[in-house]
Amino acid sequence: MKKAFKTAALYVGTAIGAGFSSGREIALFFGDASPLNVAISSVFMSLLCAIFLIAGKKGLMPKGKIVHLGIFFAASVSLCAMLAGGDYIMQSMTGIPLALGLAMTILGGVVVVLGIEKIRLLNSVVVPLIVLCIALVFFKLPTPSHSLAFSLSKPILYSGLDVLLGGVIISEEGENLSYKEIFASCLMICAFLFGMLYMLQTVVLSDTNGSLMPTLAVSERLRLKFACGVLIAGAIFTTLVSSLKIVSDRTSLFLSHTKKLSAFGDEKHKAFVVFFCLLIAYPLSFFGFDNIVDTLYPVNSVLGVILFAIVVIRLIVNAIIDIKNKKKNGANRHGKVKKERKKKSTPESVPAI
Repeated sequence: MKKAFKTAALYVGTAIGAGFSSGREIALFFGDASPLNVAISSVFMSLLCAIFLIAGKKGLMPKGKIVHLGIFFAASVSLCAMLAGGDYIMQSMTGIPLALGLAMTILGGVVVVLGIEKIRLLNSVVVPLIVLCIALVFFKLPTPSHSLAFSLSKPILYSGLDVLLGGVIISEEGENLSYKEIFASCLMICAFLFGMLYMLQTVVLSDTNGSLMPTLAVSERLRLKFACGVLIAGAIFTTLVSSLKIVSDRTSLFLSHTKKLSAFGDEKHKAFVVFFCLLIAYPLSFFGFDNIVDTLYPVNSVLGVILFAIVVIRLIVNAIIDIKNKKKNGANRHGKVKKERKKKSTPESVPAI
């Protein structure tokens, strides 16, 4: 159960970054949809997580160049969005431009260099605090009443957005989990995200000004801006390190396959690669949090759905091969048993005297 909880926390920490916790991506994908409709996305997201964990357990995660490029692109978009969101939230709370956002960036690089265990530890601390903050804002708002129609396409597309990065991150954990633990972790993810998405959409609908970060705007109205700001910054940071890990890992892999730069692809040069990626991504974050999220997150969503489809096809093909092999082995075993029975039933020849 402990492994299942850590895996669920790792995914959640990856998913609830600046776009999620600030309410920006909820507003982008769902607009004025009913909170209950939005919460249904949690079911799709947990199912997709289960598929990625099983694929990781069976060693069936796609590894082609095009897949790697798609994952790298999505992680790079997420990284730039987190860097932009970090600058915005820090400046909004303190009035100091760039400096504190840059400090968050450097700290994120340090955590990635220290390894996945530090990322898990970070998520296990930050995620419960984020839940507490959003719940506090939600319960201070009037009870919502909506009767909007259910849309199947929006929850699926939104699931693709968060599962692309979160699924890739947790697929590596699938190798160390039993099927029972996989089921438990996905159940935790579903329950957690159902509540979070319901509360967040309620907060988003309470923001009538189309704010850059609806959660922050509503919390300011409720005199909870500083507490919410700190925890949104925490959510940004957890996704920043997860995105940076994917980007730096893919960059190291690329360098290891080149002739002149292959030496930089080993573990010894991990810190260099991590901070090189940050050096490239940080200036790109100046395009702005809203521009990056509104323009490129829908692309990430489509890429996530495509990757999911590829993983499902690989699992189906693997299952068909397994069934055929079992039938073949069963037939061979049956043939051997038949031969042995035939030998036993045939009397041994009596030697001539």
